[in-house]
Amino acid sequence: MNLGVQYYRPPFPYQKYWEDDIKQMKDSGLDSVQLWLVWGWIESTPDVFNFDDFDQLVALADKHGLKVVLSTIAAIHPYWIHRVIPGSELVDHMGHRVISSNRCEVHNGLTPGGCFDHPQVWARMANFLRTTAEHYKDAPNVHGWDAWNELRWNVQADGYVCYCEHTVARFRNWLSEKYGGLDGLNQAWQRRYISWEDVQPGKQPDRPYTEMMAFQHFLTWRSDQHAIDRYRTIKEIVPDQIVTVHAAAPAPLLSGGRQVYNQAINRGNDWFMADAIDGVGTSSFPIWENIDDAAFGNRIDMVRSAAAAAGKHLWLSEVQGGRSATGFNLYDPVDAASQQRWIWNGIASGADTILFWCWRNEIFGRESGGFGLAGDDGLAQERLDAMRQTHAAIEEHSDLLADYHMNEGKVGVLFSPQSYYLHWSQEETADKAKQSLLGYCRALVRKSIPYRVIEEEHLEELSEIKVLFLPRMLVATPKIEAALSAFVEGGGTLVCESECGAFNPIGIYRYPEERFTAKLTGIKEIGRRNLIEQQVQAHYEGQTFPLHLTQWLTPWENTSGEVLCEHSEGAIISQMPVKAGKVILVGSYLGEAYFQDWYAGFEDFIAAICDASGCGAEVWATGETVRSDSFVYIKSGESQGKKVVFVFYPKEADTVTLQFAPGFLGASNLVDCVGGNVYPVNDELVIVNSPAQRVSVLVESEG
Repeated sequence: MNLGVQYYRPPFPYQKYWEDDIKQMKDSGLDSVQLWLVWGWIESTPDVFNFDDFDQLVALADKHGLKVVLSTIAAIHPYWIHRVIPGSELVDHMGHRVISSNRCEVHNGLTPGGCFDHPQVWARMANFLRTTAEHYKDAPNVHGWDAWNELRWNVQADGYVCYCEHTVARFRNWLSEKYGGLDGLNQAWQRRYISWEDVQPGKQPDRPYTEMMAFQHFLTWRSDQHAIDRYRTIKEIVPDQIVTVHAAAPAPLLSGGRQVYNQAINRGNDWFMADAIDGVGTSSFPIWENIDDAAFGNRIDMVRSAAAAAGKHLWLSEVQGGRSATGFNLYDPVDAASQQRWIWNGIASGADTILFWCWRNEIFGRESGGFGLAGDDGLAQERLDAMRQTHAAIEEHSDLLADYHMNEGKVGVLFSPQSYYLHWSQEETADKAKQSLLGYCRALVRKSIPYRVIEEEHLEELSEIKVLFLPRMLVATPKIEAALSAFVEGGGTLVCESECGAFNPIGIYRYPEERFTAKLTGIKEIGRRNLIEQQVQAHYEGQTFPLHLTQWLTPWENTSGEVLCEHSEGAIISQMPVKAGKVILVGSYLGEAYFQDWYAGFEDFIAAICDASGCGAEVWATGETVRSDSFVYIKSGESQGKKVVFVFYPKEADTVTLQFAPGFLGASNLVDCVGGNVYPVNDELVIVNSPAQRVSVLVESEG
C-alpha cells in the first residue's frame, strides 16, 4: 500500500520550501511524492530538455526515504508548438482553429495545444515521453508513472473538437476498418455514399444520431489508443515499472455537456485502457464535490471493475488533500476522519496506491489558497496526525493487506457506452443514462451488496454473476443481445428498464416486436404512455415495495408470467421465466427516479431480487435507521484465508450491530485492526464499537 501526495507543478512550490516539505511528508507517514513533469516547462526550447528542478526533487525524496511517482503532463504543450508545426491546431465543430492559451491552473505552457492526430505533434510528444523515461529509468526511488493526467486533451478548446483534417481522416479510417470499406459502411448505415470525402463526423446534437454516435464512439476509441500509445512509449524504456493513466472521473460518469464542451466518454473508456495498461485510476474530491460514502464507493467500484476485469492495478490518483479552491469561493475544510475513510475505502476496494492532491496550498490562478494537505484551513495538523496513525496501522498489518482481495460479488450493473452516445446525440448530455446507472450502483452500495460494473463489450464476466441490471440500455448490438440471452437461458436474472434495446448501434429505432426482449420473453411493450402517477406498488416474493417512476410508462402486454405491478393498459413490471433463468421487465426508469429523489423502497426491491437469486448481502447492519444522508457502509473480502470486513460508521452511530449470512464466517471472534478491540460472534451477530477513526477493519480470529 502506497500513500503519497502531489507536490510540484512547476515552478511552484518555490525551491526554498522543498527540503522541509519533503522531510515533513515522510514524518507524516507518507511514503511517496508525485511530481508533474510538464512538457511545456521541460522542453521550453525545441529539442532542449531541462530536468534540473525535478532532479533535485527526486534526489531529495530519495534522501528522505520517499518513493516518486512521475506524472508526464504532455497535454501542456510548449509555446513554440504551432510555430514549429504550422497548421497543428485543433479545429472546432464550426470549422474554427482553436487558439491555445495557458491552462487556468498551470503557470507555463499551452493548452489544448496541437492535435495529437497530427503526426508531427505526436512525434514531438512521444519524444518528450521517451526522453523523460530515459532520463529517470535508473532513478532508484521511482515507484511508477502516471502517463496521462485526467486524460485531458480538449481543455479550453472553447468548442467541440477535433475536426481538423488529421482527425477527420483518422475517423474515416476507423470507420473503414470497422465496417470493411465504404460498401460495408453503406450497408451498415443504410446510406449511398460514393466517396469517403462525403463521410463527415457528427457535428452537434439533434442532428442525425448515426454519425454523431459514431463520432463519439470514435473519440472514445481515439482516447483509448492515445493512452495506450503513451503507455507503450514509456513502458518500452521502463519495462519493470508500473505505468498507469487516470481520468478525472470513471468512464460511466463522463456524460458530457456544453459547459465544458465534452462529448460523452470522449476522454476514454477505463475498460479498454485497463486491457492494455498496467493500471487505471481516478481523481476524487469528495468534500468539494459533495461526494458522500455511497457516491465515493461508486466511483471506486467503477474503476475497480475495469481494473479487476483485466487483473490490473487500481490507483486513487488524486484525492482531496485540503480545502478546495476555485477563485474567491469558500468551501468546507477537509477533516481528518473523512480523509482517513477515503484511504480505508480505497484499501477495501483493492487500491494499492493513493495519492493526495496536494501537499501545499496552490498559489497560481483560480486554485490559489486551496487543496493543501498541509494547507491553511485549520485542520492540517489533525490530518497529518491521522495520516501518521493510518500509516502505522497499514505497516502493522502489511502482510494481511498485501494479500487482501475484495469480494467481487455475483451482481452486475451494465455500463452501455452506446446508450450514452444516443442520449448525448439528442440532449447534449448523457445524464439520464448516467443517473440511471448510478441509481442501481448507489442502492447496491447502501444495501451492502457486492457488485461489479460490466462494460458492454467486456461480457466475459457474465459467467461469474447471477443478476444483471440494465439501466436505460436503449442501444443493443447483436453481440450484446446474444450474450444477454445466453446469460438468461443459462440461469441468470436480467432486469430491463423501459425500451431496452429500442435502438440499434447506428441510432435507428426498432419497433417493440423487433427488440431482443420481445424475442427472448415472447411479450412486448405496447408503446409510450403518459406518466400520470409516479408512485406504484410492486409485489415480489411475498413483499410489497413502493416504487417511483419517471419520464413515461411503456406497459407490457398481458403475460403468462408473473405481473409484479399492474396498470390499466398492461403490466408496469413483469417477471418472465426463460429456460433456466428469468427476465424482470420494467416499463419505466426506476434507477433514475431513485437517484433524483431517494427513497428506501427501491433499495429494498433490488435487494429482494438479489436475495431471490442467491447473491444478496453477506454482511449488513441490523437495526439501522434508514436515512437518505447516512448509512453503515460495509465492504468485505478475504486475506490469508480469513474474512476481512471494513465498516465505515456514520456520524450518528458509535455502535453497530452486524449480521452475517449463514456460513460466511468461519471463526468465533473478530479483531479490529484499527481500533484493537476483539469482538465475539454470537448467532451470526456481532456488536462493534467505532474507534476514533470511525472505521473498523475486522478480521477473523479464534483468539
